[in-house]
Amino acid sequence: MNMLVLTICLALSTAIPRILPAVFISRMHFSRGARKFLRLLPVSVMAALIFPGVIQSSPNAAACLTTIGLSVFCGLMNWPPITTVLASAGAVWLLLVLM
Repeated sequence: MNMLVLTICLALSTAIPRILPAVFISRMHFSRGARKFLRLLPVSVMAALIFPGVIQSSPNAAACLTTIGLSVFCGLMNWPPITTVLASAGAVWLLLVLM
């Protein structure tokens, strides 16, 4: 029984912070600048989380810079995220094998 209560509490503690902002924000009207900022926020947060990992992933600076460049290119071309990840990982692997 304790495990069920724990599971329910954990589910609520995860769901409430995700559901409440969605409910309140859906009723608000934002300016064009605020809407653009909110659309770009997930991208900038992911970039801040991923960029240090890319830099530390390989001892080869050329592979790191190629990965960053390829990721930026894929993003500008509006490719799906999985395509960007696979292309970047493949580029690093290929560069490390060739060097």
